[in-house]
Amino acid sequence: MGVFDSFKEYFDFSGKSENSVPQRPTSAAKSSSGKVTPIRAPRNSGDINEIVTLDPTGFQDVREIADHFCNDIPLIINMASLSEKDSQRTLDFLLGLKEGRHGQLKRVTPKVFLLTPANVSINQDQDEDETDELLS
Repeated sequence: MGVFDSFKEYFDFSGKSENSVPQRPTSAAKSSSGKVTPIRAPRNSGDINEIVTLDPTGFQDVREIADHFCNDIPLIINMASLSEKDSQRTLDFLLGLKEGRHGQLKRVTPKVFLLTPANVSINQDQDEDETDELLS
């Protein structure tokens, strides 16, 4: 019995006698509704047990940075060995990664940055808006 037939029968559009009682959907239709199971388990902010330190040598190393960051692992990135061009490209990438994943990026020294996911807070002694400082 299809959905349309069930609809017709429930509202008595089937042309049967007027004394027939509308039937409710069978248990097979009810079995499809149930508890919703999440696809991804929620991440617990108390599970931070590592900080990765990276020394990229070129822009091609940003894939490793993104892999760690997308797994909610905080990173310390030392860009001292990068050329000026690669350093600027990497910084632009880090800013985009930070915005896309709602994380935070803090300059520790002129060439060292702390990149943290949204579930990790940074104790800030300075102003909250450091993005302008990063670009200078």
